[in-house]
Amino acid sequence: MTPRARRLSQWLAEPLPLRKVADLLGVDPSKASGLVRANRFPCRVTKLKGKYVALPADVMAALGIDDPIVRTGDLLAGAEFARRWD
Repeated sequence: MTPRARRLSQWLAEPLPLRKVADLLGVDPSKASGLVRANRFPCRVTKLKGKYVALPADVMAALGIDDPIVRTGDLLAGAEFARRWD
């Protein structure tokens, strides 16, 4: 992969809070932390600054979403195209 191309999950590098991930996966958010502690949550979760979070790549994998390579030029061209329609 060239420096100008990254996986989609690398562009979306901000970790997602457990409640949001549970909501996306259709898991009751009030039971999510218990499932994580029991190792039964459907996505890999880590603890960051005392809070459970999941990386976008792990959430995408759990949802069955592909993680394609996105080139910087394509991303910029798409943004320019969208700007013309605003």
